[in-house]
Amino acid sequence: MRLPLPPLLSLTLALSLAATTTAFAATSVEPQSDAAAKAAIAESTSAILQGDSHRAIAALEQASAAGFVGADASYRDCMIERFQRATPAFDTEAVSEPFVRDVFRIYQEYWWHALDNPSQRASLETTLFGQLRQRLDAGTRTATDMDALEPLLQSALLERGYYAQLGRTMPLRELMLWRKQETRYYDVDLPEGRRRARVELLDDFVSRGWSAYARCGRGSAGGWATADMLYAVVPSYTEGLDSEAFRVVFLGHETQHFADQNTFPGMASWELEYRAKLVELAQAREVSAKRLGYMITAQSEDIDSPHTYANKRVVADLTARLGRAPDQVSIDELQQAARAQLLADTQRRKPGAHTATTAP
Repeated sequence: MRLPLPPLLSLTLALSLAATTTAFAATSVEPQSDAAAKAAIAESTSAILQGDSHRAIAALEQASAAGFVGADASYRDCMIERFQRATPAFDTEAVSEPFVRDVFRIYQEYWWHALDNPSQRASLETTLFGQLRQRLDAGTRTATDMDALEPLLQSALLERGYYAQLGRTMPLRELMLWRKQETRYYDVDLPEGRRRARVELLDDFVSRGWSAYARCGRGSAGGWATADMLYAVVPSYTEGLDSEAFRVVFLGHETQHFADQNTFPGMASWELEYRAKLVELAQAREVSAKRLGYMITAQSEDIDSPHTYANKRVVADLTARLGRAPDQVSIDELQQAARAQLLADTQRRKPGAHTATTAP
């Protein structure tokens, strides 16, 4: 089956973050990284999601290496090894087919340089287009840009047994590659009603996209939505498809995007993320600390980084509604506030209402 290539309306990020919050603190017998290391990891994640490896490495190096423990220490070492060098690092061993391996390598070279030099993203994308066009060769001479080239590339990859998601996951061009896929239907309860969702379950990945490459596999896209269906990156949900992480962070988040795209067409990416993140907080209990911790620590003023910008808006609006920081209240209070904020945002978007919240 050939997958469509619409713009990604949303992208759920499956993150491995150690969130520390007053209301939701959890105990563990496992050795933990110290506070400075955890803060450095959060800052590095925020920088990477904005497409800047220099800021990410600087954040990690500000904290003492001795403060990183276990997987956190491995993450720090890998990040420094991957980005503190003069030439790109490649991770293509999982692909044996020559054409697919070459395409994967071309994308990794583009990602590395774009993360290393964000101001050159446009010219680097032009280079990416030229390299892919040359590798595809036959049938691509009429393609004048990436949007025209990508369907041809997707077909060529599928012929070799690999499904692909291309397009753009802000701020970079995307390449996800997997080999297994099945369709399921879910009835999803959202704060504003039930929706029926078609979900493509994707598995046996060899590339989970630029955000996974940029974070040494610590986190990746957990799924995305189009106007017609949802796509779930199955390996992102290590506790299974019956877990709250899948039910809320994927199904709730992405189905809200699906609903919003059909109810309020033309919404900006950050607005889609803003509303879906409110759904997460309105419905989550087991994963509340991790998701809220990510929203608190990974923020930016960059509207072209829709996740981190939406995080900032969600936390600010919930703080205003609650009268205190959202990590200082109970889960019940947080859920009620998030639901109320979502409903208020919906009311602002209805015909005849005041203009919906917009970016400053």
